Amino acid sequence: MCMLISLMCEIESSNKFSLLRDEFELIQKKLMSLSMRYQKSYWEAEEVVSDTYLQAMEKWSQFEGRSKLSTWLYKICVNKNLERLRRSRSTTENLKIFAYNCLINLRYKEAEFVSLREDFRQALEKLDEREKSVFLLVVFEEFAHKEIADILDISVSNVKVILHRGRKKLMNFLSNYLESRE
Repeated sequence: MCMLISLMCEIESSNKFSLLRDEFELIQKKLMSLSMRYQKSYWEAEEVVSDTYLQAMEKWSQFEGRSKLSTWLYKICVNKNLERLRRSRSTTENLKIFAYNCLINLRYKEAEFVSLREDFRQALEKLDEREKSVFLLVVFEEFAHKEIADILDISVSNVKVILHRGRKKLMNFLSNYLESRE
């Protein structure tokens, strides 16, 4: 808490964070959207986005400008999402979150759409971390392969290979859904 207070005081007394703050405000909704695809609840995603901003402020002096500021923020956000997913949670907590999300989804969506959405979410969960990250950044965030390579610290050709493998796995996982609908 003391670190947060000292960061807030530093922000108030200096304009050096204005570029970061402005860029963050521009892409905050996109970071939230990305985090919602990784996390199982709105609150977890919101916490990840907040952690992203805090880490960006803490590490601001390390931003070298070799990539776009938004790419750097996405990199932090992806890493924060993966870090949160790696933390172990109890089975009870996961079941509560799953049940809550199902109730909310059923309230607002048609049953068939919920089924497809849940099957797709489960298929995404079966991808390994890199495949999931590349797929989400390409399909939902519409990043260029070069930007994804910068965010994940891999080569552009590796991004293409990982994307191809991830798409093939998703097609295999979702083929059960398609077959059951025929």
